[in-house]
Amino acid sequence: MPQLHARGVELVVELLDASEHFESFPPDQIKKLLRETSFVLGQLLIRDIPASPGEAAAD
Repeated sequence: MPQLHARGVELVVELLDASEHFESFPPDQIKKLLRETSFVLGQLLIRDIPASPGEAAAD
C-alpha cells in the first residue's frame, strides 16, 4: 500500500497546481485528474473501513 499513499501525495500536489492554474489546464486533463483522484480516494477509503463492533472485540 505504500504506492497508494505515494500516489495520493502526488495527486495532492497535482490538484494544488491545477487549482492555481485552472484556466491553463485543458478540460480532458482536468477530467483525467478528477477521475484518478476519485479512484485513489476510493481505494484509501476501502483500506480505511472501520472494523465492525464484533470484530473489534475479537482483537
